[in-house]
Amino acid sequence: MSTTTIRETRQLVLPLQTVLDAVVQHDRRSHGSLSRGEVVDALFVDEPEERGLHVAVRNPENFLIEWRRFDVNELAAAIIGFCRSKRIPLPYAGAKSLSISKNGAAFSIENTVSLAQSVRTDSDFSGRPLRYAKGYEPLALTPTVGDKVAV
Repeated sequence: MSTTTIRETRQLVLPLQTVLDAVVQHDRRSHGSLSRGEVVDALFVDEPEERGLHVAVRNPENFLIEWRRFDVNELAAAIIGFCRSKRIPLPYAGAKSLSISKNGAAFSIENTVSLAQSVRTDSDFSGRPLRYAKGYEPLALTPTVGDKVAV
């Protein structure tokens, strides 16, 4: 039995507000600083040492603003959790990568799947040859044309 290999590539481009929602949802699960304060500002940073999302949070007790940085690994975990909560299907075994720009975050997934080709059967489960009624043979079926209707 031979196999067919399919290579799949997905790229989800998420704007700042969607990534911020994902980060807030992820941080609230772990009772982080975003769950205790109000998000005032957020921006993507694409510099090598500071790459990630910087979020300004206002403390409700003393109204001081604190900047919190989320690196690429934290962003990827937040985006994956957000996609799962919104029931966006993501391949489990795919190679995932995240790139940051000033406009948004691009979450890429590459996956390779091997499928067994189906074997044409000429017999049923008991081994008897398949017989079709006249006009219903697999090779006798023809597609209908868009302007003709058969009832």
